[in-house]
Amino acid sequence: MKHYKGIILKIILTTFILFYPTWLLAGPLESTMTAYLVVKDKNGKETLKKTETAAPGEMIEYVLSYHNTGKTSLSKLVVNGPIPPNTAFVQGSNATKTPHEFEVSIDHGNTWEHEPVKRKQKNKEGKDVLVIIPPTEYTNVQWKAQEEIGPGQTQSFRYRIIID
Repeated sequence: MKHYKGIILKIILTTFILFYPTWLLAGPLESTMTAYLVVKDKNGKETLKKTETAAPGEMIEYVLSYHNTGKTSLSKLVVNGPIPPNTAFVQGSNATKTPHEFEVSIDHGNTWEHEPVKRKQKNKEGKDVLVIIPPTEYTNVQWKAQEEIGPGQTQSFRYRIIID
C-alpha cells in the first residue's frame, strides 16, 4: 500500500514558508499545523489519530493553530492551507470558531473565490453555461479571520482532504 509521508511533510514545510514573513511582521505569533488520520469505528463514530503517513482512500484532517504569545492583540490573520497533489478537498470540512471569511483557490493561490466556484463553459449546443467547479479541483483554502487574537489566545482552523 502506497503511503504519502512526504505529502504531509511538504504541507507543513509549505505552511511554514507561507507564514514565516507574516510571523516576522505580525510579531509574536506561534503557528502549528498538525495532521490527523480520520478513523471511523464500526458504528461510524470518528476519531482523530495524529499521523505522518496516509494511504490512498484515507482521510486526513489538518488543524492549523495560531497562538499569540505577545502582550498586544494581533489582527488581520490570513490562514492558507494547501491541498497537495494526489489529494482532494472534502467540501464542507472547513471549520473554525473564529468569525471569518472562507475562500478557495483553483490556481495555487493566485486568485481566491467563495464557494461554489463557477466558470463559464460551452455546452453541447455551443451556449455558455455556468458550471460549478468541483472541490476536487481546489488547490488551496483560505480563512480571513475577522476577530483579533488577544494576548495568550489561540485561533484554530481545520479542513480535510482525501488521498487519491
